[in-house]
Amino acid sequence: MASRDPYREPSGVLRNLLGVTDPAVLAEYERDLAFFRVVELELHPVDGCFDFAHLRAIHRYILQDIYDWAGELRTVDTRALGIPHARPQFLADELDRVFRRIADDPPSTTEPDDATDTIASHWSELTLVHPFRDGNSRTQRVFFDQMFRHAGWAVDWSDVDATAAHAARHMSVYGRPDYLADLLRRAVHPAGDMADGHLSATLGSLSVVDAVEHFHAMRAHRAAGITDPYGRRR
Repeated sequence: MASRDPYREPSGVLRNLLGVTDPAVLAEYERDLAFFRVVELELHPVDGCFDFAHLRAIHRYILQDIYDWAGELRTVDTRALGIPHARPQFLADELDRVFRRIADDPPSTTEPDDATDTIASHWSELTLVHPFRDGNSRTQRVFFDQMFRHAGWAVDWSDVDATAAHAARHMSVYGRPDYLADLLRRAVHPAGDMADGHLSATLGSLSVVDAVEHFHAMRAHRAAGITDPYGRRR
């Protein structure tokens, strides 16, 4: 028999501070409360040096109104798009590996394409680690948005298909972070050319159902030997 998920109430809903027992109602509260916290982070980013402590602080800040386990490493298995994430017992080692890479390979401050390739690679690897029980995608989006800005770039998130990006992040299981890089590339601009506010304005636009379709299409392209995410053979 599978062990009980300690993050879930007997009703099946994630354990939350609001006492909500209906998953649909909880999702609505989570979307709204997290939205306002992301707005605050755009105005006043969490200080950090792009290590795990920094990521954890962002996760805790965004979800502090909803979950008492915000910022804590998960203790159960998770998966997305059929792909298992790092097992809980390996999280510490995997996070150490990913954040060593981030520290050793910061994004370019002079070449936007190079910066995008670097961040897409880091983001893709962190996606497969999935350190928290829930809220990983929005936390990583804030984290890497801040990394772009720290390097002198800004992402126009209204020009990024969040659903396709969710699928592209998981293509790293095949060693293909370029799917994510090419989705981001067209939206990256010098930070001085773009005001804050684009990140929070596009929250909640992810469709997990449609992400599965994107992911299957990306896998088919890869299996056909197409090395360019836009369909051209190189």
